[in-house]
Amino acid sequence: MTDSCKKALEKIAGGAKDDSRATTDDLQGLLLQIVFALLMIFIIAYFIFVSETRKNETEQIMDLNRQKLVLALEKTVENRRVRYGLNALMTQGTDGRRVFDADAHVSGGRLDLAPAARSAFSSGSAAAFSDYSDGEKLEKDWYDEVVKISGIEDLAGEEEEWLKKEIAERVETVRLDVRGVQRALAARLQLALIENPCELGSIRDANALAAAIKDKSLDMVEEVVGTEVLP
Repeated sequence: MTDSCKKALEKIAGGAKDDSRATTDDLQGLLLQIVFALLMIFIIAYFIFVSETRKNETEQIMDLNRQKLVLALEKTVENRRVRYGLNALMTQGTDGRRVFDADAHVSGGRLDLAPAARSAFSSGSAAAFSDYSDGEKLEKDWYDEVVKISGIEDLAGEEEEWLKKEIAERVETVRLDVRGVQRALAARLQLALIENPCELGSIRDANALAAAIKDKSLDMVEEVVGTEVLP
């Protein structure tokens, strides 16, 4: 507080040692100081209110965006499953989950797929091998597809990082599903080869026989899909 303000207060309160009264300038200066102080309090309160309001609005927008992105991401996952032929080979269980029964697709020691399933599995495996040969491009393709489906063009930094992380997890999940189906068929073929190992020739060493059975089963799957199985 300035000296003039202190003097003005002393004069108003009767605390001044002399008998002089507060001048008009002293009173106006004091009132201006009080008004300024009240104005500063109001301004600070206003900016705090605006800041909290904007923060709440931003959080609401982010929540809404994430809901849209999650739906778009699940749609993209489904599109990829169709692209890789997974849905053509799997059936839906009573609990709603998709299940794969390799026994239903192996007969007489060979893959026995219905024409539609065989076509979907063959083209799907080729597409999966091609897509997963370039993981960086694949994740970008997923990102572009999710953004397009969601209709959200501009993502904030935090939302973009969140989406990229979610995409990376889903990309790996789908890869494991494709690989799982291919390996499950190979594993079922291995059982048939164990029961009839004469196709492998005269291999006596147990380790060599096991390796030969594994390689042969994968070759049989690759013959059907027309490309390498996913590693």
